[in-house]
Amino acid sequence: MLAPVDVATGIRPRIEVRELDMSYGDRVIQRNLSFTVDPGDIFVIMGPSGSGKSTLLRHMIGLLPPARGDVYTTRRASGRRTRAAGSGFCAASVSSTRTARSGAR
Repeated sequence: MLAPVDVATGIRPRIEVRELDMSYGDRVIQRNLSFTVDPGDIFVIMGPSGSGKSTLLRHMIGLLPPARGDVYTTRRASGRRTRAAGSGFCAASVSSTRTARSGAR
């Protein structure tokens, strides 16, 4: 199932996360996460080490199944993999003079 079309704008969001719980076995690391990323949005995931940033990306590109909830994209619903997704990771040591916030601009 694809993300639903917004009736007000007629636009289907590129990414929609609904009531996502992320876990490793019995250890829940995030509960009830919901957000939408629309076409043209700039989306940044920030947080301290171990807060679930990489795990969220793995859920968003279909590498991990959600413990609960759904991740929708314009191409697929969670549980089905697609080649039209990817991610990149940037080490903190890439630039010692820039913050993550300034690097996202």
